[in-house]
Amino acid sequence: MKKYVKLTFDPDTKELVHIQMPFMTKSEVAFLTLDKGWVTEAAVEDVKLLPGVRRAMFRLGGGEWVARELAREVQTGRARFLVSTGDIVWWGKQGITVQDSPFWRRVNETLLAKLPAPDDEMKAAGLEGRFLPSVGNHEVWGDPKIEGVLNTLPYLKKLGVSADRLIYKFDFKGVRFIYLWTGKYDYRAPSDWDAERPVYQVQMKQLKEWLDEAKTAGMRKAFVIFHNPVFARSGMGGIPEPRNPHKVIASYAKDFDELIVFNGHVHTTEIYHVDGVKYFLLGGGGAEQDPILPGRTKIKVPDDYPPDLYWKGQAPKEEYNYLLVDVEPGEKIRFTLNRFRPWSAKQFETVELFKPSK
Repeated sequence: MKKYVKLTFDPDTKELVHIQMPFMTKSEVAFLTLDKGWVTEAAVEDVKLLPGVRRAMFRLGGGEWVARELAREVQTGRARFLVSTGDIVWWGKQGITVQDSPFWRRVNETLLAKLPAPDDEMKAAGLEGRFLPSVGNHEVWGDPKIEGVLNTLPYLKKLGVSADRLIYKFDFKGVRFIYLWTGKYDYRAPSDWDAERPVYQVQMKQLKEWLDEAKTAGMRKAFVIFHNPVFARSGMGGIPEPRNPHKVIASYAKDFDELIVFNGHVHTTEIYHVDGVKYFLLGGGGAEQDPILPGRTKIKVPDDYPPDLYWKGQAPKEEYNYLLVDVEPGEKIRFTLNRFRPWSAKQFETVELFKPSK
């Protein structure tokens, strides 16, 4: 710490207000601004590739804007409930329950406590909460039994979630929602599907059973939600073979009018349409964004790798966003992305994705 990290304290309050430290590579230096213990802004300079240029990769206000807008969308009835692809908190090592964890307490105060109680239609579908996430690797980091998840969102237990089973499903208005678990983080293969509760093969069998069940019941739309991305051109990349589930998922595309996959893990936004399946990598909710850094914007992928339909070959930039999904019987699903780009002359925009042709 004394050799590599520089700490700056406010001379009056004695609070820590700035940190300068090494980052992911030997040539990257991170600059963190703090207020009352929370990092409010983070920038990185690569002294080898781009000396003198600091790139903002995180601003606390971006995530706060997302949380505020999400709460408003539900409060006004624009959205019925929220779907998350995981990594809701940083870790469990500083406390697990919503009472003693600064992270879960912040999630509760900025978002969960502002959501209205479920309506009768949701309760009839077995949904007793408005926030329905998949479990990410950060939720088990320092909390392998996901006590924080189950303490903060106890209604997930009624959907079958436990410390030993991190997958579940439900149906709402004739649409099937399936949540899977890609496992804890392994630095040697940071995007691999290394889940143990249950293992990948068991989850694929369960996925098929749940999709077959939905097909038999006449459901025409299905959402599959899990943390690590099937496809990604930046950051840590997509799930490698042999545990990439695309072939399994795509084999059902013909059985549904629309089959949608939501992923996270890589902190950016990317969109793919492959073999009849729409894939959304939704990692722009508020975490630090490392794909915008030099050397990690693009990773090596095969020549025939699917194109990203969001950035369309351009380098990803700092962005905070959330996706509104409108589902109506007999109609195409509408996808509306609301985004905040602090660096842009046009900071707030609404973009319709996969806009149906007239």
